[in-house]
Amino acid sequence: MNLQNLRYLLSIAETGSMTRSAEQLNMTQPALSRGLAALEDEVGAQLFVRLPKAMRLTVFGRVMVRRAQGIFRQLEDAQHEIRHLQEHEETELSVGSGPIWLTGLLPRAINLTTQDLPGVSISVIGGFERQLAELVRRGQVAFILTELTDDPEFSDLHSEPLASARYAVVARRGHPLERAGTLELPDLLGFPWVMPDKAVNAQKRLDGLFQTEGLSPPVARIRSTSNGFITTYLEQSDALTFAVTPILRGHPGLTELPLSRPLPKRTTGIQRLPDDWLSPAAEKMLEHLRVLTLQEDEF
Repeated sequence: MNLQNLRYLLSIAETGSMTRSAEQLNMTQPALSRGLAALEDEVGAQLFVRLPKAMRLTVFGRVMVRRAQGIFRQLEDAQHEIRHLQEHEETELSVGSGPIWLTGLLPRAINLTTQDLPGVSISVIGGFERQLAELVRRGQVAFILTELTDDPEFSDLHSEPLASARYAVVARRGHPLERAGTLELPDLLGFPWVMPDKAVNAQKRLDGLFQTEGLSPPVARIRSTSNGFITTYLEQSDALTFAVTPILRGHPGLTELPLSRPLPKRTTGIQRLPDDWLSPAAEKMLEHLRVLTLQEDEF
């Protein structure tokens, strides 16, 4: 298969336009069209729906894009591995992390890693499940630390469980519900909610909790990708959120509200692309994370 045609595919998928892709690739639009047509002939399927002013991936095109991204990641990995073997140089390492890891064990693991490898440069990107999964698929991070799920959307990633934590309904200390004793789910519906944006698993669990009792789930009036914003907002309002109990660490102004029913647990850990090469710095950090999580009862 012609790698150049695969590059054309990825460019068109990214820009959504033959014209913009031709400009990006510094080539003529007819030449780009011929390359795409040759690729479609080779795979025996239409990869794009041609719209008047745009190109939209078909289901076959989405498969090819995912596989093509994997091919180029493998080629980049081979170059990195060869360069490391040739030069024995310290590498740059980028990792993705969910909010609990950012303020929990990840800083400790990074500190230990930099002590072992003083020349390594480490970049940390925060986010939630879908954002982080895209980062690792694009090869922008070596691995991600996030909640693990059996959702088919994440089935292309290799998962390694590290720890578990229990969900809780969280509010500020002194919240009116804190003095109300053991709570039922309807008691929670009279207050505003703030939820992490794009935290798919937490939202699904919250919705399921209410739906099993025939109740409409609360609608979050405030959403944010910043865990810091959410905790600060909770401390300054009567809002509620649904989060794992480690969110309470370092936030004495927050508390878990007691419910009459048990709440679900989540498993969190490492996700990465199967068979991806990991640099020595990435391997070293993963070693430290595995050891550190063994020392924690809940995370």
